[in-house]
Formats: sequence, structure tokens, C-alpha cells
Amino acid sequence: RKMSSAPGNIFLTTENLAFAFPLIFVCGSYAYFKYVPLHIGLPILGGLYVLYQIRAQIQAQRDKKLTNMDEKAISDLAKELEGEDKTSETEDAKAKKLAKKKAAIQHRLAAEARKEEKKKAKKKKSDDDDDDDDVALDTFVKPSKKKN
Repeated sequence: RKMSSAPGNIFLTTENLAFAFPLIFVCGSYAYFKYVPLHIGLPILGGLYVLYQIRAQIQAQRDKKLTNMDEKAISDLAKELEGEDKTSETEDAKAKKLAKKKAAIQHRLAAEARKEEKKKAKKKKSDDDDDDDDVALDTFVKPSKKKN
């Protein structure tokens, strides 16, 4: 959460926190040693210090390795990174081609299914048309009046 210097917030500012940090550290360490027994608190602090030192040494080794890299190592690293990029690009291209092929096949199958439905509809229509002709004709013929 960002500390702001909004007009309504005059106490919680970055500047005040910077001035209060030494007091917070002193009070926190006093409370830690007052309420945590020494035979538990000191090993915890020692462990945290050791972890910090290990992290600092690893970071220093990485920095030293990067600064002492020769041109061959840098070019090898660049080739590796390019190779990873190329493989990911080729995988993406293959996936796109496969998706395009699947879409084309589905489109073709759907078109064939529509053609078959049209053929079936035409066949039914032609079969129905034979029966419908009489019915259609009856609708336009005037009914005959029987004279008694």
C-alpha cells in the first residue's frame, strides 16, 4: 500500500516513517529479548543471520560470474536463448497450423453435411410434390355445386 501525503493524512508519511525507524527497531528488539527466552531467541537470530550470509554469497558469486564471462560464454548463452525462442516460435507455428487444419476440416465436413441435407430435402420435396399437386390443385378449383 502506498503511503501518501494526502491533506488529511499528516502522520503517515514516508518521511515520518524514516525518522521513526530507529525507534521502532529499538522497541522491537527490546520486546523480542524481553518476551522470547534467550535459549530460543538467539538461535533464531543466528539462523536468520546465516541465511542472510548464504544469500549474499550466492548473489556475489552470480555477479562475479557475469562480470568474468568471456565472449564465447556470452555468445553460447545468446544462442541458447535464441534456440529457446525459436523452439517456442516453431511450437506456436505448429499449433496454429494444426488449429487451421482442424478448422478447415470441420468447415468442409459441415459443408458436406449441408449438401447432404439439401439433397435429402430435395428428394423429400420431389416425393411430396407428387402428392401435393392434387392438394394444391384442389385449393384453386372451384367447388362444384350440386343441384337438387
